[in-house]
Amino acid sequence: MKVSVIVPTYNRPQELQLCLLSLAAQSVLPDEVLVADDGSRDKTRQAIELFRESDHCPFVLKHIWQEDSGFRKPRILNETVRNAAGDYLIFMDGDCMAHREFVRSHLLHAEPGVMLGGKRVDVGPKLSRRLLEKQQILNSLTFRLLLSSVVGDSRKVEEALRIESQFLRRSLHRDQIRDDGIWGCNFSAPKDLFFAINGCDEDFMDGSIEDNDLGIRVLNSGGKLKSVRSLAVVFHLWHPSSWSFHNDKYLHNKKILQQRIDRKEARCVHGIQPPERTKA
Repeated sequence: MKVSVIVPTYNRPQELQLCLLSLAAQSVLPDEVLVADDGSRDKTRQAIELFRESDHCPFVLKHIWQEDSGFRKPRILNETVRNAAGDYLIFMDGDCMAHREFVRSHLLHAEPGVMLGGKRVDVGPKLSRRLLEKQQILNSLTFRLLLSSVVGDSRKVEEALRIESQFLRRSLHRDQIRDDGIWGCNFSAPKDLFFAINGCDEDFMDGSIEDNDLGIRVLNSGGKLKSVRSLAVVFHLWHPSSWSFHNDKYLHNKKILQQRIDRKEARCVHGIQPPERTKA
């Protein structure tokens, strides 16, 4: 199975550098990494080119860019998947670092008709700044990360503890994932399943719950969601957030999501494939 890792980004070249370094340090390397760029300026392009030409790059690295016209992440993700050569797609965010067993864990649990979902460790502001300043990756549970958690900097550090025992996974509920439990920073699916649900819905207006929609449509299509929590781990670098439950864009997105649930829709209209024309 040929594997493509899809990495969306927007104007965070330093974070993207750490993301790519973490993918280069995987125990099982992907065949290619595709950066889905929602209109970043030249610094991001330069960072990608430097990494591609360096000795650190052990995979094919593609840069798929679109003009900056506000939030259009679903659109660039769809375009990037169109350019992916892999049979299996793994998605993570460009401001995250992958645990060294991230790719292997997704591949070990890959199945036809199944979307896998994991969670993330929230690296705190202080530790994030140190990692970015020194351009050091975090790709396992370390004493430094534990200490950062103890002093109240980093959160959800328990997600970094990999648990492979099926008994322990069931006992600690790590084998469970909610119906809307897909997070854009950590999920994977066969490419044919991604196309079957028509990819990302380009009608979503900002980066809130548009990833949950993917899991709901997989279930509506007759597919399954499975958990890779505490197996496939990512470490999210801190940055300020303007995300809100109450703005108009979020309410617009929530309306789409509720419609998807109520009507049991398996496909979106504006996705990776053009809308079907009604026959005369």
